Amino acid sequence: MNLIAATAGLSAFVLLFATAGGLLIRRSAPALMRVPRAAVAILGTALAVWLLTVGAIALLLASGLSGPQLVPGRVGEVCQRCLDAASPLPGSTSIDTAIPGILLLMVPVVLLAAVIASLIHTRWKTHLAAKHACRSLRGLAQKTTLLGQPVTLVDVPEKMVFALPRRRCGIAISLALVDELTEEELQAVLAHEAAHLGQRHHLIVGLIEGATRPLLWVPLVRAVADAVPHYLEMAADNYASKQAGTPALASALLKLGETPVMAPRAQHVVLHAAGIDRIRHLVSPPSASRGLAPASLILLIVSGLLIVSATIHLPYLQAVIAGCFR
Repeated sequence: MNLIAATAGLSAFVLLFATAGGLLIRRSAPALMRVPRAAVAILGTALAVWLLTVGAIALLLASGLSGPQLVPGRVGEVCQRCLDAASPLPGSTSIDTAIPGILLLMVPVVLLAAVIASLIHTRWKTHLAAKHACRSLRGLAQKTTLLGQPVTLVDVPEKMVFALPRRRCGIAISLALVDELTEEELQAVLAHEAAHLGQRHHLIVGLIEGATRPLLWVPLVRAVADAVPHYLEMAADNYASKQAGTPALASALLKLGETPVMAPRAQHVVLHAAGIDRIRHLVSPPSASRGLAPASLILLIVSGLLIVSATIHLPYLQAVIAGCFR
């Protein structure tokens, strides 16, 4: 099979998935919301596999295009021979262009560097925001235990509850909200926030936000970034429902409404139990069958891209391990 034809076909499919993937994610919501933790894993994997496949296309192009060498002399010749030898379609004929083949290898490198830089920036921003949020509670809060859960009890008139990373304030809840909720409702709210901490939702949100920020203009990437926080809330709801019962959680959500957050700068790092719109998902969720077909299609596409991407990447990885690029 011609290498350029294979690259063109794979590129077209990846572009189609990048464009239509967002619609598939939204259409699959009725099925994915029944298994929110699995949904987060599926969407995270879809994002990672799509990025890997973009890098694989750059590798294929680097093998299929023959141009001037960026690296002169024997080193450049060795690099080009390694690219040719590692190609999954070694019998293909390269095309002479003015584009150095080695230059195309910079595409996945630059993409990876952008994602890593975004992850570091997001991590630092999250650290500062959580630190600021905890500082804003000083003089208003005290550590205590409610229904077996360690909490930061805040003496403010607003009905407020949220979770920050455990090494910071953990679960913060206002005295006004404690007085407003019944014991069953309070148990549901605390269980919801405990799920955020126990299931490492802050870490997941940070990873997704950092990985997607440079590529939010891609519909698939934006859909993943938008969907993951909602599924994390649903995962916390499921845990709270098992601990305290759905009626208690729904009643608590109704009383909470849209709770305020004391530190606006910390909005992106705060996970909280508010959200009247989630009550209908608890009480009367849509039929999962409506989203089964698009969810299955996402799994099929991701599985196929993973196989293709691995087939392309592994020979190059083996070449690196063998010392080809030393």
